[in-house]
Amino acid sequence: MKLEFRGLSNGVRLIKLDGNLDIAGVGSVETRFYARCGGDDPRVLADLSGTGFLSSLGIRMLLQAIKTVSARGGRLLMWNPVPPVTSTLDISGLGQFVVHGSESEAAAVLLHPGK
Repeated sequence: MKLEFRGLSNGVRLIKLDGNLDIAGVGSVETRFYARCGGDDPRVLADLSGTGFLSSLGIRMLLQAIKTVSARGGRLLMWNPVPPVTSTLDISGLGQFVVHGSESEAAAVLLHPGK
């Protein structure tokens, strides 16, 4: 599992996860993922376009990050997951945190909820 981080010009943090969020994948990125979600009022876009599988441990990691970011006044959305991961997110109840479209469209949804 690979984790790449990039800060966008509008203050959004883009975290790209490539690989499987299974026991090994979560173990290799969890600490770095949480660190990139820290601070006050974080706006985080988790790019799941390269994530092929999402286990219960991956769901736990994402849910914990969503809760932590929200408690700090921020927001975390998952961007462009592949169909099998979208299904898993929908079944788990996390589908409400999924956004599709271009990077700028996804960032706009993250920065301006409800528009």
